[in-house]
Amino acid sequence: MPTPILALLIVVVALYGVQLGLAAWGFARVRRAPGPAPPDEWPSVSVVVPARNEADDIDTCLDSLRACDYPDDKLEIIVVDDFSTDGTPERVRQRQPAGMPATADPVRLVKMAAEQPENGNHKPAAVATGVDAATGDVILTTDADCTVPSTWIRSMVRRCTPETPFVAGPVAYEHADRFLPRLQALELMGLIGYGAGTLGIGLPTFCNSANVAYRREAIDALAAAPNGAAQDELLLQHVAYDTERDVTFNPDPAALVTTAPTSSFSGYLAQQARWAHMGLRYPFVLPKLMVVGLWAAHVALFLACAAALALPAWREPVLTVFLAKMGVDALLAVPPAKHFGQRGLLRSAVPTELLLLVAVPIVGIVGTFGPLEWKGRELE
Repeated sequence: MPTPILALLIVVVALYGVQLGLAAWGFARVRRAPGPAPPDEWPSVSVVVPARNEADDIDTCLDSLRACDYPDDKLEIIVVDDFSTDGTPERVRQRQPAGMPATADPVRLVKMAAEQPENGNHKPAAVATGVDAATGDVILTTDADCTVPSTWIRSMVRRCTPETPFVAGPVAYEHADRFLPRLQALELMGLIGYGAGTLGIGLPTFCNSANVAYRREAIDALAAAPNGAAQDELLLQHVAYDTERDVTFNPDPAALVTTAPTSSFSGYLAQQARWAHMGLRYPFVLPKLMVVGLWAAHVALFLACAAALALPAWREPVLTVFLAKMGVDALLAVPPAKHFGQRGLLRSAVPTELLLLVAVPIVGIVGTFGPLEWKGRELE
């Protein structure tokens, strides 16, 4: 293997290793940091749930939200019907608990179609509609295909203080020990660890919109953030880099939100491409460079592995670098997997690494340059 090419490969993967090593250290800091004491008086809370064609899952989501342990007079749950065509709003209306007066049900349905002819900005606009309708001092967001534990609201709100008005929370996949879902679940643990870790070192990058809390004071930053497929991580960045307030990650397992992964490889690639969609559109240079660095390391290693298939002299050095990358990835993925009760996923480390080696270069390109669609609508 030519020395210049090997040196370049080592440098790219080494920079990747430094970045993930810092994120792993940041996750350790976040995990050990003591949470604030419960407030003397719990604030009012609005849970915003954007929903588009979620008739099959919305019942389970709302049942878990209604079961949350939070003062009834300080909680509202706003389901935003984002032009559904499958009867989602009807399911919301029909699922009012038996015997509960309509005025006592915390769930409120907001239909976007009643206010505008279409939704050109997709999920961010649906969330914004819910925020506009919300009355709570603290806004929580989750997705209509998610399930939350009964402790979720208290755990997130406890950390969402005036000094720290934005809190990102953990998300895990329900995998039922199936092969592709297990790989996605382990990858998600790594992403959660990276997002939490970059928060822990003061260089926030991204979060998962299925588990976010922010105070009313942060809405000014929301207004400044451009519309996009990853509105919540843009809000995270704006609060972190444009204001004097803090942002944080909630490592409490009692705040773990769960959802189902995609069922097919093509669906997985499409989902990952949507997640990568905003990478080059980040408004701040540092998080943009960090995300591009993650992608570049996978591209370099993928090209080297492809060449090594035809060039025997490349195989040993490329394999060595690949194993080194696996070790770095383990530094980041193992702690959150153990912390959030996902230790069993670690036996899928090798196939997950092979999946990432192929998938990350593809989704980076498709997410940046290719046409993307979400639930029948093209993303801009």
